[in-house]
Parts: sequence; structure tokens; C-alpha cells
Amino acid sequence: MDLRIQKTKAAIKKAFLDLRRKKPIEKITVTELSKIAEINKATFYLHYSDIYSLTEEIEDEVIDEILGDIPGLNRFPDDPKKHAAEIFRAFLNKRELLTSIFSGSRHGNFANKIEKRIKSRLYAQFPELRSASNDVVLTFLIQGAFYTVSESSPGRAAECSEEYDTITRITNCIISELKTNAESAVY
Repeated sequence: MDLRIQKTKAAIKKAFLDLRRKKPIEKITVTELSKIAEINKATFYLHYSDIYSLTEEIEDEVIDEILGDIPGLNRFPDDPKKHAAEIFRAFLNKRELLTSIFSGSRHGNFANKIEKRIKSRLYAQFPELRSASNDVVLTFLIQGAFYTVSESSPGRAAECSEEYDTITRITNCIISELKTNAESAVY
């Protein structure tokens, strides 16, 4: 990609993130964003169709970064607690974005989008893991970790750790119950 294009897109994204920290996405205009990015509106539209297409691109980039922070998806069936820790840590690493950028109307969309991408990646690599019980556990882990981190304030690190312990304890209970039900269904 051309260096000028990279710099322009970086300026657009920085301006958007600065604005997004201050106001909901519905209140951000291309005119305002262009002024802050020091570009004209035509330049913005050269790269994005609207504010929402820019948002989608940024969300996808953040999801890619989060997925890069979760190295052990293949450990999920053997060690769900370790997997939960990796997901939780990946969200913690992006806490500032989760609590500001992806708040408001985009909050639930982002959580669902990242859940879908994690499951897709796991099941593509390990199709034999696809099951209703694994799907339930993954949904709980991903959504639980996402909302725990995104709803907690930065000064609440200790409480976040306690909430993580609760999530992993409940996850282990769910897995035990699912295994017990699966074993009793076999007999």
C-alpha cells in the first residue's frame, strides 16, 4: 500500500478514535472527522463509503489483534480454564478500546462479531470440536469475558480479576454438567 494512503488512513482512524471517545458514533460527521484529520471530505470518501464502513474496518483490525493475543484456541477442549484466561487477557489488553470506542450502539454488535470470529477460527481448525455443548461454553466464555472487561472501569483491576475467577469457576461447572449429561445420555 502506498505510504500516502497509509498515512491518510491512519490520520482518519486517529481522528475517528479521538471523536469516538467523546461522542456516540451516530453523532460523528464526515465533515467533523475530515477537519480533525486535516483532509477534505472527498479524500475520506475515496477510502470509506461512510462512518460505519470506517467503523467496520477498525473493528475488524481490533478483532484481528485480539485473536492474535489468543494463542491456544486448540487447548479449549482440554483446558477451558486456560482458554478462558487467554480470552480474558486478550480483552484486557484492549480494555481502552472496549470501554470507549465500542460502547453504545456498537457494543453488542462487536461482542457478537468477535464471538463469531473466535468460533469460526476454532471450528475451522478443529471441526471435530463443533458441538452444541462447546458452542454454549464458548459463548459464555467470550461474552462473559467481553462484558466483564468492557463494563469495568480501568481502576477496578482487582475486581476484574475476581470477576475472571467467577467466570472460570462457572465455566468449569458448565463443562462438568455438560460432560455429566453427555455421559448419562450414552448409557
